[in-house]
Amino acid sequence: MPGLRIPQGGGFWDMGQRHATRAINAYGSLGQNRKTEIEAPDKTASGGLMAGAGMGAAGYSIGSSMAASGAAGASAGPWGAAIGAGIGLAAYLLS
Repeated sequence: MPGLRIPQGGGFWDMGQRHATRAINAYGSLGQNRKTEIEAPDKTASGGLMAGAGMGAAGYSIGSSMAASGAAGASAGPWGAAIGAGIGLAAYLLS
């Protein structure tokens, strides 16, 4: 058959065994560089700001909806934002 080339230097079984051995060795060497335990990232100022801002926005929206429904209390608008921001920051720092 034209174009068909039979590899020289061993049969197909020998070549297959060589390739399998190389693949096993390459895969085995990958395990030496991997960490087995993942560490949590350190706390940052930007993470605290994000947690406080997110909970502040949630507190503001909840306080505003409570004020619109007539059950305002201490959680209306800016007070709700301040309370939510404090809770968000505390939760971030304590986690």
